[in-house]
Amino acid sequence: MIKPRDRGRPASLPPEVEEIPIGVRRLSAWSWRILVIVAALVVLIKAASYVSSLILAVLVAVLLAAMLTPLVRLLTRYTFLGRAAASGVALIGLIVVVIGMFTLAGRQLITQWADIQDKAVTGFQTVTDWATTTFNIDAPMLTTALDELVEKLQENATTLLSGAVSTVGVVGNLVTGLVIALFTLFFMLAGGSEMWRWAVGLLPPGARVPTHEAVRRGWKALSAYVRTQILVAGVDATGIAIGMIALGLGSYAVPIWLLVFLFSFIPLVGAIVSGAIAVLLVLVLKSWVFAIIMLVIVLAVQQIEGNVLQPFLMGKAVSLHPVAVLLGVAAGATVAGIPGALFSIPLLAFVNATLLYLTGRDPSPDLGADTATQEHFLAIERTVAAARSARRIARR
Repeated sequence: MIKPRDRGRPASLPPEVEEIPIGVRRLSAWSWRILVIVAALVVLIKAASYVSSLILAVLVAVLLAAMLTPLVRLLTRYTFLGRAAASGVALIGLIVVVIGMFTLAGRQLITQWADIQDKAVTGFQTVTDWATTTFNIDAPMLTTALDELVEKLQENATTLLSGAVSTVGVVGNLVTGLVIALFTLFFMLAGGSEMWRWAVGLLPPGARVPTHEAVRRGWKALSAYVRTQILVAGVDATGIAIGMIALGLGSYAVPIWLLVFLFSFIPLVGAIVSGAIAVLLVLVLKSWVFAIIMLVIVLAVQQIEGNVLQPFLMGKAVSLHPVAVLLGVAAGATVAGIPGALFSIPLLAFVNATLLYLTGRDPSPDLGADTATQEHFLAIERTVAAARSARRIARR
């Protein structure tokens, strides 16, 4: 009879192993498995770094697909357009809107560039005069510092030139990535469900339905995050642009709106950077009094966004603790810089909803079960079973 204390213990353990406490043995067993997982993740990240531009393009396409899928559904349901035609209309509309916004912002900046340049020089001279009088810096000392700066720039001219050449290469990579992202986006909108069913069909039969249902929850969380972030970014950008108009800088409202809107997609850091740029622009073009007023406007808009819009809208869309958001952004920025910070929270939202379903806590019970896809997988299993049966009969 096995004693309770010996239940489940192997009968042939060496004496030196028996002497090791069971807690140490369990900890060592977990440790080497964790090390293997970490090593696999490191290898995976290293391999992904070689195709980072391709991965980034696909991730951009995924986010845009989550944003445009409702529009494609509306066009398919309420117009005569098919799925492919509706996807093309949505894609062309996105391109037109983006190009139009950048063109309008660029035209306003070019029109006001001479004024910006003159006032920037004036502002720099004002700051220089203030520094010389406040800190007792004499003019020869400042001139010497500027001469040393020019000399350093001349000495590093080769490095700057190579950096410019590499920048041209980066621009080429961005154009290639943009083409890949748009190409992938069209096929995701036009036939994303068929592509997904094919991918899930490669899994073992028992894992197909749970995987599909889990990813459905993740996709819903991702879509909700993208739509909510667009709304929050639009409100933030509109509030700061209205502040620019109120301060008499309406000609810069569109560029600032676009800048704040784009930076709002970078959690935590983007709002600070875009707000600082708006304040500095007012400081250069107006005065420090107007800059303080602009700072108050930026802080008010960001407080409304952070304390009202984010908890009310984002809390319903994504169930993530603020600590998880902070750590996710920090980890993403450490691993992949700005793209990592940009995609960390959508990825966390997707993984969180997926894992919740797999662990038995359905985050979206209103979705129910996708019976059509289940029937599709059952039909595949019947087809495979019939083919195996036919092969057995043929062998006999």
